[in-house]
Amino acid sequence: MKPRIVILVDNKKRDLPGSALLAYHLEQRGIEVFLEPLEAWRACLAAYKPHMILFNHLLGSHLVKYSQELHARGILVGVLPNEGILYDKEVLAFNAAKFHNKAHIDYFFVWNQAHKEAIEEGNDGSIRHVEVVGVPRFDFYFPPLAPKKTSPSPTILVCTNFVFAQYQERDPTIADKLFAPWKDRVSSYKNYWDLIRTNHHSREKFFSFLDTLVHDPSQYNIILKPHPGEDPEIYRIWYKKLPSNIKERVRLDETSYIWELIPQCDLEIACETCTTTLESWIAGKATIELILSKKEPFYHEFLSKITLTCDTQEDLPNVVKKALNSQKDEKFFEARQQHLSIWCNSPSGNSTEQLAEIIKKAVVGTSPNFKNIGLDHIRKGLKLKMTNIMNLPYHFNPIYFQNIVRTSKHPEKQRVYSKTITRKDVEQWKRKIEKYYKG
Repeated sequence: MKPRIVILVDNKKRDLPGSALLAYHLEQRGIEVFLEPLEAWRACLAAYKPHMILFNHLLGSHLVKYSQELHARGILVGVLPNEGILYDKEVLAFNAAKFHNKAHIDYFFVWNQAHKEAIEEGNDGSIRHVEVVGVPRFDFYFPPLAPKKTSPSPTILVCTNFVFAQYQERDPTIADKLFAPWKDRVSSYKNYWDLIRTNHHSREKFFSFLDTLVHDPSQYNIILKPHPGEDPEIYRIWYKKLPSNIKERVRLDETSYIWELIPQCDLEIACETCTTTLESWIAGKATIELILSKKEPFYHEFLSKITLTCDTQEDLPNVVKKALNSQKDEKFFEARQQHLSIWCNSPSGNSTEQLAEIIKKAVVGTSPNFKNIGLDHIRKGLKLKMTNIMNLPYHFNPIYFQNIVRTSKHPEKQRVYSKTITRKDVEQWKRKIEKYYKG
């Protein structure tokens, strides 16, 4: 019987392609792989009887307890974070399981050596192996996955990064719940409402830069890409107000993945510190950083020193011209390569294969115990299989579905639904990945 692995996918807008790529490489190594939404973490045990479950984190107390149950059954527990560039030392320590170190983790896969060292420093023995694998999703910037630029016209990609801003416009209890695990453990998040207000103000300021760019006489092609964690409605409202002649060369893109868009641009503009800047360097694109607040965690001075910056909307047209006329940014090249080496393990396009090989060696020969799983596990496993057959999110609720999805009376639940993978999503991406490699 083939070893079986479950990969839990938190956000289909951000994580599904990388998870499908890992599934492909694991399946090439003779392993059966199931991609399921993070919300189905408990249902996977009875549904698939896996040899390993791969999480994106194990910070919640419920997941800590579950990891111990899996360990008792001989099921391997792996963690591969969604975000691994953690410049703040306290945030790094938190994500390195400093405050939840009772979780049992057999393999913790990290992006960089700094994360590995932070884990090893606070490890009480519950984390067995820490492996530096780089950034698997950055493999999409290398052949055979990287798309080629199709438009000969100069194209500017503008990436937003205002995830905190939206909480100023929502029920305050949503933000309180979100920051509860952080506020007493990470000093930079202690006054999280200040962070929310700062990010909200930065978003307002950003629109002045955006308006300057779209009305520039040079008439560039522009792609506006909201962060996948943002509510895009505010950008839809802005876009609808544009004159028709400007709309012809401006595109609001809510659905494409960032690795599909960066290769299509000549210049990427980020809102202070953003991972998209690093991704653009990997793809060989010019970058500009808009200076909006100069406050951490939104801004890091050492990063702004190795890219072009712009802190006033009036200067933006000239900075854009400078960036487009010197796309290689030779004076920044060495510093950028060093930064990518330290924080991303020098991306070269084979991180996912390295990860798959480690997992294969780990699971081959394991013999988990699936006796006495229990009715609760079995019930959840049956629900997972039924929702997959019907192509519904695992947490689908027929009683509240109409209100949640159609009338937006429950925006937070609607947001969760929108990010959750379904069986059709998984099958589509598995076919895409296979096509990349096999034609």
